[in-house]
Amino acid sequence: MSLQINPDLQAVVAPLTPEEYDQLKENIRKDGLLEPIALWEEQSGTIVDGHNRYAICQELGIGFKTKALSFPNIEAVKLWILEHQVGRRNLTDDQRAIIWNDIREQRAAVSRAAAIVKARDAKVNPGPVEDNASPTKPRTMAAVVAESKIPERALRKAQKLKQTNPDLYERVRSGTVTLREASKPKKSDKKFTEKDYYARIGRGLAASFSGVDPRLKELLAIKKTEWTPQADEGIRCLLLNLKDVTKKANGYATKLKAVLRKNAATPSDRRRYENCECDDADQCALCEDYEKRTSIYEPELRA
Repeated sequence: MSLQINPDLQAVVAPLTPEEYDQLKENIRKDGLLEPIALWEEQSGTIVDGHNRYAICQELGIGFKTKALSFPNIEAVKLWILEHQVGRRNLTDDQRAIIWNDIREQRAAVSRAAAIVKARDAKVNPGPVEDNASPTKPRTMAAVVAESKIPERALRKAQKLKQTNPDLYERVRSGTVTLREASKPKKSDKKFTEKDYYARIGRGLAASFSGVDPRLKELLAIKKTEWTPQADEGIRCLLLNLKDVTKKANGYATKLKAVLRKNAATPSDRRRYENCECDDADQCALCEDYEKRTSIYEPELRA
């Protein structure tokens, strides 16, 4: 018998670890398939529960039994899978927090789907409509905390992680990363989101190149009566030094613009930086425009 696999349903729960899969395979090899594979009655042949058992039976050439379950829509199927699996497998507390967060969200999805069907029926058949659907379980955070026995803090961490980093969320579901590790910001991430990180660099550059050095100010005020061959040679050497510094600064500017282009959020941003080919921000309309819109480098320090 050939069954159908819906990837959306298969992806609802965490996959088995290699060790769990091997143990299940050995159990089926030794005892056969003891539990029937659940199918969606309204979608004949579509597996609801038992994807791994079906794959193993196909691999070993072992027969299997099935049972049909009725669901009004795919949202109800997903909710059944989540509620069925959360108490059945040997999951970590973090994996259970992830699944219970999914259950809370899925209950909301089931309620929305039922409301849509009810509104459609009311439109087609005006008049009082009997609501024979089973009541939806409470989906508030407090209700889920009470039902799951999962701390509210863990559930809120799971909720936030799903919104901010779905990839890490799935890794916690699979058991490869803990919720604490996934929720902890990387040092590098934190550093590069700090506005003062860039302001410190800007202040250092301003102090180095904007005439803050009192010795440079002193040289700018040198008088003809103080002029000597040594002063002439020394200032010429300083000009060469400044030219070298300018060259290196322009090199950094070119490299930083390449970083902007590489990491630009949108194509329009990339085009914006690609059009910026200046060597001097004072002569570049794009850079001047940005300079007017930011205070990151503390303008009062600029010479």
